[in-house]
Amino acid sequence: MNIDAKISIEPQQGAENVRVNEPLGEAYSAYWNWWLRHFAKQAEARFPAIYGNSVLQGTEAKDPLSRIGMLYASRGCGAVFNLARALGRPAGFDVISHLLTSAPSMPDLVNRWSGVLALQASFRFHENGQGKDFISSCQRNSLVLSPYKVRPANLKPFGPAMLAGVVTGTLESAGIHIQDIWAVSRGSASRPIYRFGNFVDGNLDFDSDILIIPAEETSGFKSEIRMMSSASSLSFHHLLNRPQGPGTNRLLARVVGVLELSVGEHPGLSSTAAGLGLSPRSLSRRLSEAGLGYARLARFVRLRKATRMMASGDCCLDEIAYQASYSDRHHMSRDFRKMAQVTPAGLRELLAR
Repeated sequence: MNIDAKISIEPQQGAENVRVNEPLGEAYSAYWNWWLRHFAKQAEARFPAIYGNSVLQGTEAKDPLSRIGMLYASRGCGAVFNLARALGRPAGFDVISHLLTSAPSMPDLVNRWSGVLALQASFRFHENGQGKDFISSCQRNSLVLSPYKVRPANLKPFGPAMLAGVVTGTLESAGIHIQDIWAVSRGSASRPIYRFGNFVDGNLDFDSDILIIPAEETSGFKSEIRMMSSASSLSFHHLLNRPQGPGTNRLLARVVGVLELSVGEHPGLSSTAAGLGLSPRSLSRRLSEAGLGYARLARFVRLRKATRMMASGDCCLDEIAYQASYSDRHHMSRDFRKMAQVTPAGLRELLAR
């Protein structure tokens, strides 16, 4: 099965599963919580001296943000930026990330990102327009990011460096070569922090804007669009550092395939198990080995299927709800609100602009 369009659903047990982005929606939380833990593990593997005498204890020691904070305190912005750039876009599925990485151009990416922030504002923080000016564009398709204007980038001192690194890595994976990144400070002179592949400055002020300048010669978004549309089948992604029973990944892929093909109403646990040659109890047990429940997996599959239909231009919400196996458009709207903090109608209007 193709693995360029995965679902990321993380188990909800133990102190290591701190819901650092829960206000952003269940799907976004699962997507980025996995990435943050992966970032923290990579930081520990690459800089063992920093963590050898860790003073963090208990829940704090398992919190990825605390571990990343140690890297920032010891090695500065450059280490956080470079690791975030290397890891790039997470291998998973999230409504917002899909809309951004499938944008046909840089202006479209800016419009979608700022539009989604505006849609989420009333759900996330009960502040009208919160974060709407977090991203803008200027000449040569450059991006201007203002991390201090949006959560969670403004919650930690390493937030701006991590954001800049993630955006750089994501754009590079889409064929967009980055020439320069500048810190545009409100209280002092602007300065380059990244030039031609290297982080060149040790500090990134917490209240600075970040100017990302693509190179003149770049392959642009076309390669990303080809990659996103080439998936003939879908696969499932979950935490890689958890014990897995034999055949778990293969079984999950088969379950996702059954759910993807359903129309009108998702098959229940019993009918799916029968189609796979398993008893309902056996299927439930084997999904539990991956830290999942059947109902939650079905919700993620529905969300992804509906989002892709909207992004492809299928804008009749009743038809999308039926094809994605929601009971009706109101059921779909409730799920989108809970999992992505947006409404289907809002997304449809944004994509139609």
